[in-house]
This record gives sequence, structure tokens and C-alpha cells, in this order.
Amino acid sequence: MNPNIRFSSSLRALGAAARRAPRPGCLAAALVAIVLFPAPAFCGPHRTLTAPASEAGTYQLPEAPRELLRLNDEMREFFAGRVRRRGGPEARVDDIVAAILSEEGMHFAYESDGLYDVREAFRRRRGNCVTFAMLVVAVAREYRVPARFNEVEIRPHWSRTGGLVLESRHLNVRVETETGSFEIDLQLFANVRATRRSANSVSDARAFAGLYSNAGVYRLADGERAGALELLERAVAIDPTFSSGWSNLGAACLLAGEVERARICYERALAEKNDSMAAISGLARIHRDAGRIEESARLERAAARYRERNPYYLFALAREERASGSLEAARGHLARAIRIKNDEPEFYELIVQVSRELGRARDAERWTRRLEGLRPEMVALSQRRVAPSAGPTLARR
Repeated sequence: MNPNIRFSSSLRALGAAARRAPRPGCLAAALVAIVLFPAPAFCGPHRTLTAPASEAGTYQLPEAPRELLRLNDEMREFFAGRVRRRGGPEARVDDIVAAILSEEGMHFAYESDGLYDVREAFRRRRGNCVTFAMLVVAVAREYRVPARFNEVEIRPHWSRTGGLVLESRHLNVRVETETGSFEIDLQLFANVRATRRSANSVSDARAFAGLYSNAGVYRLADGERAGALELLERAVAIDPTFSSGWSNLGAACLLAGEVERARICYERALAEKNDSMAAISGLARIHRDAGRIEESARLERAAARYRERNPYYLFALAREERASGSLEAARGHLARAIRIKNDEPEFYELIVQVSRELGRARDAERWTRRLEGLRPEMVALSQRRVAPSAGPTLARR
């Protein structure tokens, strides 16, 4: 789909302000899936990245998923003074989003790992785009706007936290009316429209499961395995058909050494979605570690194209190639990794080393300049855990 994006009148100023705002990091702007590579893709020492601490770490999601969207009296009073009861759904959505994002309203700020129920999001005035979607849906339904969660399939977007490699998918809000439909999107991925493949409304259960699964992934990245497993288990209990939830639980079990349980989870993920590459990669790793080379090779062939689009896999492959003396191959894989993801300092650091070892001084200088240009941006990003929220768009279908 290639929608015509337009701002409605009450959101145009918000959108202009957001376009001037610095773009925050994208990790938590979507539903995430853990990807574990088949051995030996991450053999050898590597720098472990720790997930940045934030105030979100002290918060616990409610055990009952029905609590995620429950408004309290303070919220009802706040929105009552800002949202018209009459008028069409689009006008009410305008009021709702303006009440959430404007300086005169909540002045909602983006927080990359801010996964909250709607009451906590209202109290803190912040959250990530999954939280934003929850807040919009909850308030919209209070005003009888038929809002649903909408999962947008985009080309793989990769990131890493706590040593885990994550693949992200985008979530926004969809409103169906008698005259058509539109989406409300916080637009944290600059390339969402350019890379979107399809979009489908999903049930509340699927959105809730995704939120608990994400929270489990962040706990896992922080090294809190017990808390992570509890959240990941809750996710698949809420929606047993959630393939990514099963593959994330499988990855957590595998990291905890529960190999048989991990295998069952990955197989369940594939039963729900037979082309789940995260599950296929995890199973391939299990079979290879167990010495079942033929079965592992079959799965790895199925996942080969998927892995080659993953910049962190290419980076790991380049490290191995450098260690074995295959410098040209390492240089090629690093260049491809940077084309896919051009904001990862480690990619540049390694390609500088490889270029020098190949005797390509000019290439090494060129990559060094790009790395030096990247570092101030990364420092600024690390200091900006909370940023002005990107403005929403209304996409008419």
C-alpha cells in the first residue's frame, strides 16, 4: 500500500514541530523478535552491549492484560475538557491526539523502552510508540471511535541491546469509518512508508501479547532472566497463536540452557507461522550444537537469505573471516552491513582495521572519517533517552 499522507488541521502544527525535533532511536518503536544465530556465527570474543538503564526499569506491567487499557477518573476528566463528544470519528481522533501530544495537553514524550499501561503513561507523560498506540486506542474507544491496533509489515529493521540482536516490526492504530479508514502513526521509523509491505488489523490480545513479549525482551537484555521468562510466558498465554512470542520465549529458554524447552517453543512458533526466520535460526542453532549437522544445514539453507539481510550476522561473519585471514571477504561483508545499517560504530571500527590490514590506507581514512562523524550523533542519542515525540500522521485509505 502507498497511502497519501496528510495532516488534519488540528495536527498540522504538531507535525511541523515534530519534523524539527531530533529523531529518537528506533529500538522500541515496534514489536521485536530475538534472533539467535546458528553457531559458529558469534564465535570468539565480542563486546557486550548493555541495555541502558531508565526509569522504566522500576515499573511493572499489570498482571491482568485487561488493565492495560483501563482509564481512571483523572484521565477521563483530563480528556473530557479537550475532546468533543460530537462530530465525526476523525475530528475526535484529532482532539485525542492533540490532547496527548500538544504542549497544552499531556506533551507526551518518546521514551525508547517506555512500555506502560495507559494510566502509567498518562502519569509519566511518556512512553514508546507501542504505549502511544495503547493510549490512543483506549481514549478513542472511550469516545466511541472504533480504533484497532494495526501491525505494519516492513523490511527487517535490526538493532541490538544487551548483546541481543532484535528484528523489529511496526505497530500503529487503525480507525474504520463508514467513509473509509485511516491510520494514526507516531512515525518513529523514518522509512516506515518507504519500506512497508502490508498492514493488518490485529486483535487486542495480539497487541497485548506483543507488549508483554517486548517487556520480556528488555528484561532479558538487562540480565533479568527470571523476570523475562515470566513476561514472555504471559505473552503466549494471552495469545497462543503469537509466533514471535513463542520464538522470543524459545530464545530466552535457549539462553538459560533449557534446550528442550527452547526446541518446543521454536517448533510452536513455526506451527503458527511456518516462515518464522527467528524460529528457524534458533532451531538450526539447537541442531548444530547437538551435532545434527544435516538437519541444521537444511534449516540454515532456509534461513540463509534472511540472515544475509541481517547486518549483525554479516558483522559476525566478517569477524570470523578476518580471524581466518579472508580479509577481502570480511571487507565485503562489512561494507554490506554498513549499507543496511549505517549507524553502528562497531561496523566502522572493524572495517577500518580490515582496510589497514589490506594496505588500503585511503579506504581506512574514509571509513575513519565516517566513524568520527557518527560518534557525536551516538553520544547525543545516548544522552537523550527521552525525546520530543515525533508527530502523528493520519493516513487516509
